[in-house]
Amino acid sequence: MKPATLLLAALLLPVFAASAQDTPQPTPAPPASAASPAAQAPDEAELWYAMERAETELKRSPLLVRDPALNAYVRGVACKVAGDQCDEIRVYIMDVPQFNASMAPNGMLVLWTGALLRMRNEAELAFVLGHEVGHFKARHSLKQWRKMKNASAWLSAFQIVAYGAGAGGVAQLGSLAGIAALFKYSRDMEREADRLGFESVVAHGWAPHAGADMWARMWREEQTRKYDRPLTLFSTHPASQERLNDIKQAAAAIIAPPQDDGHERYRAAVHPLLVKLLDEELAGRRYAGSILVISELLEDAPAADQGLLTFYLGEAYRRRGLNDDKAKAAGYYTQASAMPGTPPVVWREIGFQRRDAGNAASAREAFDRYLHDAPQADDAAFIQREMDKSGSHP
Repeated sequence: MKPATLLLAALLLPVFAASAQDTPQPTPAPPASAASPAAQAPDEAELWYAMERAETELKRSPLLVRDPALNAYVRGVACKVAGDQCDEIRVYIMDVPQFNASMAPNGMLVLWTGALLRMRNEAELAFVLGHEVGHFKARHSLKQWRKMKNASAWLSAFQIVAYGAGAGGVAQLGSLAGIAALFKYSRDMEREADRLGFESVVAHGWAPHAGADMWARMWREEQTRKYDRPLTLFSTHPASQERLNDIKQAAAAIIAPPQDDGHERYRAAVHPLLVKLLDEELAGRRYAGSILVISELLEDAPAADQGLLTFYLGEAYRRRGLNDDKAKAAGYYTQASAMPGTPPVVWREIGFQRRDAGNAASAREAFDRYLHDAPQADDAAFIQREMDKSGSHP
């Protein structure tokens, strides 16, 4: 069983267990929000309380990104697309290097940092958040919950809960992915959420082509995972060429569309995390997808970011290590060393490659450059020993 499903089970267990007892246990009063199903449909109260428990755990998670500026920025965009329901939405950014966003029926909106790496601008962020808020406004998860309870799927859900009772240390990040996968929105629901998100994007003056641009990139990345699990995004939001065409057609139908994509605002908010996001992306060891993601980021990156992204593209090839990947990595390191914004670590990698090629003097020069540019590097002592092995450094 997938970790996400196990954690979902662990979160839901007390709720289902209480409902399964011969003697019903007292139920605390539901929150006053008009969106609460407990206030409108008592048979959905267990879902509501499970979501509240999940949110409590989420607030304590070490994966929760607590950066005030980033949270304020994403929250601001979410509030715009939510409109008069802004006060019912709580945004949580989770430090998970995959593209995913999910919306719980109680207003808990979760965005993973892998999505921030893959988005290009504020308009794309607005489309993603608007899509999730669309599910919330249309009460899709509640409709699916009721449908599941009225079908045989309810028994499967109960069995999942019982099996997951001992999940224990399963990572919290899987909870909402598991919830979303459990509901499995229909194509019509996804179409409605796309429409609501798109309408909000256009109404607030963002460029309407953003959704199609982003969705097309996600689809291309999905094609790199033929022998791997599908992208989390597509396990919870069904993908299809039809859906991409629908989004493209909606954008093309707008007469004199707004042109603001919010690129600079988005970059100002996300760029301070870029190195961390790239490091975590490569740590996932999904190199084919990472090479595509970084290559496409590089295509339209400002000059200030090109050295950094070129270095990380070389890193992706080096770490994958297939066929001529080592030679490709060397080429990208060399390119990066002549570009603005390249990190000092590029000289360390160039040094290792020159050392392995038998060019000790040239390797020492590269290592010396690295130590000069990054004197406080964690591996400074190790690099100094490498230099000492092959003679006095310059």
